[in-house]
Amino acid sequence: MVEFDLVAALVAGVVATVVMSAMMAMAASAGMTDMPTMPLISGAMVTGDRSAANRIGSVMHYLVMGTIAFGIAYGLLFTAFDDDSWWIGALIGLAHGLVVGLVFMPMMPMLHPRMSRGVVAGPPPGRATVATDQRGEVQITAPGVLGKNWGRRTPLGMVMGHVVYGLVLALVYGWIA
Repeated sequence: MVEFDLVAALVAGVVATVVMSAMMAMAASAGMTDMPTMPLISGAMVTGDRSAANRIGSVMHYLVMGTIAFGIAYGLLFTAFDDDSWWIGALIGLAHGLVVGLVFMPMMPMLHPRMSRGVVAGPPPGRATVATDQRGEVQITAPGVLGKNWGRRTPLGMVMGHVVYGLVLALVYGWIA
């Protein structure tokens, strides 16, 4: 029987967030996606200053969302399913990624004060960019469904990133709990 373990959930959440974030950074470095970093996306909801947005967003992404909110949520799901195996984690991650991509990403321009509904001006046309407006505030292109506006490989990468997040979280959770 899988019992909920808060410490395991938090540790697994931070490890999974670091792994997923490293994957996202490597994909961006390899030119596989034009997706802005999650710290910038999250922090820009609070401030238009790019540096401050990255700092605030890092706390939001790594600590609040990846570690606390989703680490605990996945741990509770493992308890509910009475299974913390890697494949359950991957399946939860798949569902998580699909909900994020199909529901939340298309809604982001309605909720995010610095996200355009179209592509932010900047070369090359049609590619997602992060720009600075005339007031000096960061502006982010809307992701579209599954992040398609952030590059043609972004949808698969975004979903796979969540699958890896769930898989890593399950492995670490099962090892600690």
